[in-house]
This record gives sequence, structure tokens and C-alpha cells, in this order.
Amino acid sequence: MSDAQSPDTPDVVPPGWVLTPWREKFAGAAGPYYFREGEASGVGIVVEERHLNLGGLAHGGCLATLADMSLWDICRRKVGPFRGVTVTMNTEFLGPGHPGEFIYAEGDALKSTGSLMFARGVVRAGERVIMNFSGTVKRLRAD
Repeated sequence: MSDAQSPDTPDVVPPGWVLTPWREKFAGAAGPYYFREGEASGVGIVVEERHLNLGGLAHGGCLATLADMSLWDICRRKVGPFRGVTVTMNTEFLGPGHPGEFIYAEGDALKSTGSLMFARGVVRAGERVIMNFSGTVKRLRAD
């Protein structure tokens, strides 16, 4: 367990992942989320009962939200903090996420222009790839 991990971090969360401080707004309601420590991108979640679809597997909306959070993590690690919006996100669902599993998204920044950033990644459950994603994020001017 990392020094930054809480003693109540679920056992399925691997070392090197820390609970995010997001406890409010949509991210707080959809999480809790974990960030990978270090330079490599990574956002994860433990699949809980409330994340399931009617078939008892991780809901596609839960996976898409995780991918969207990961787009931001990828871009933030590339250029630093910024305000912006997701312009596009494409997903391909390849397999299920199961209750109690730690699933995580990771990826790479592909290109950055003046205000647009392009990234892609995968969502994994262990070594299984369960989703591919790509997207475009637009950086907004500071008010």
C-alpha cells in the first residue's frame, strides 16, 4: 500500500493508486475515482453495486464516464491544469466489467494544437481490455 493510500482502500486497488479528492458534483456522484501516482496516466474505479446495469455488469455509462475522466487526466499530464470541455469521445465496448473489480483507464496524448488536444486509451480490468476510447478536448480561455 502506498503511503498516500488510505487504510480503508479496497484490497482490489493496486499499489500506486490514490483516491481522488473529488467528492462533489458529478465526479463525486459517479466515483469514487483513483489516480495512478507518477507520470503515467491512469484513472480507476472499483465497480460497486450502483455502477451496474440491469444485467449485473458495469454499466456502459460508468465505463464511458471513466474514459472521459481519463481523457482529462491524459491531457492534464501533458500540458498542466486547464479549464475545458470534451468535444468528442468515441468508444468501443469490448468486454464486461464485473462487480468488485478494479477497472482503470490509461492512454496517450496524440496531438495538441492551440486549443484542441487529441488523446486515446483503453479501459482494462486487470490485463483484459474491456473498452477502447479516443477523444478531443478543447481548452477554454481563462475568464
